Amino acid sequence: MIVRCRLVLFLIFVLCSSMLTSCNPPPVENLYRKEGRFPGGLNVPVALLVAEWGGKPRVMGSTWLIDGGRGALFTAKHVTDALMNSTIELGANECKVFLSGRVYTCFVDRVPPLRDAVVLKILGPFNSAELPTPYKISTEPPKLKVGDTVFVQGFHSHLKEIRDINEKEGFRDMVVPILQTFYERRFGNECIDREIVFDSIEARVIKLNIRIKIDDQENDPMGELKYSANTYFSIVTSRNHKFSFGGLSGGVVVKLDKNGEPEAVGIITAEKPVEFKYDKNGRLISPCGLPPLAADTLLITPIESVKELYDYARRMR
Repeated sequence: MIVRCRLVLFLIFVLCSSMLTSCNPPPVENLYRKEGRFPGGLNVPVALLVAEWGGKPRVMGSTWLIDGGRGALFTAKHVTDALMNSTIELGANECKVFLSGRVYTCFVDRVPPLRDAVVLKILGPFNSAELPTPYKISTEPPKLKVGDTVFVQGFHSHLKEIRDINEKEGFRDMVVPILQTFYERRFGNECIDREIVFDSIEARVIKLNIRIKIDDQENDPMGELKYSANTYFSIVTSRNHKFSFGGLSGGVVVKLDKNGEPEAVGIITAEKPVEFKYDKNGRLISPCGLPPLAADTLLITPIESVKELYDYARRMR
């Protein structure tokens, strides 16, 4: 079945320079950066992926551990492409993974020609005992069905306004203060104040085996081949995310198996464009002048379509 609709490949979460404007930090040593750690690290195999320029965060995405012994992770190719005009060669120490309280330098180790996925590898010595246990990846294709419940997991930044609204609605965001501590960001304005949040959002499978042209492939010489070779499945979240899912690109979608254990079934790839959301009087209302948005639909790369990447990651040195 070929589904033709327009999805925005949310690629990356580029922090606008205006959002990152901060007061000069006090002239003290940053122990978080010196010691390669951050507070509030969760014991989950999901991480924040940051491409830096000059030690500052410029592109953010999500990544997740697939083999702790080898320090191998999955993410979306478009996240690593975004730093320098679709060039995946990142500068020295400018690709960082924030995983379970520790910060690691990483590099792109393997890229398939057609899929929106890459294998990252932690660079340099690391203690595998400090890494969380990866999610199970079945050797058999997961038997997903329309209506199945899954969970979308990844890291990205939320405005304080969004965090406050979520808390009022009973969904308190799991804040991990990486911008405040490791990057020493001080926004000084509640309307642009933001911090990293770990999202684990319940969703439902709504379509399987979708073929669709992703926006950034339109000028890609291999675009037609990618279109014909790739299929995805789509999900709709149980609650409105209220703004773009940008930053969750490269994150993981998990499904609970019959024993209640999480199993990875896909890599977050794209989203349906957010829509303006109106109140019953047809007005857009927001304390900081930011209109409330409706965001709930994602496109997922099935895990079985990157099995060769997974097999490679478990063999690499």
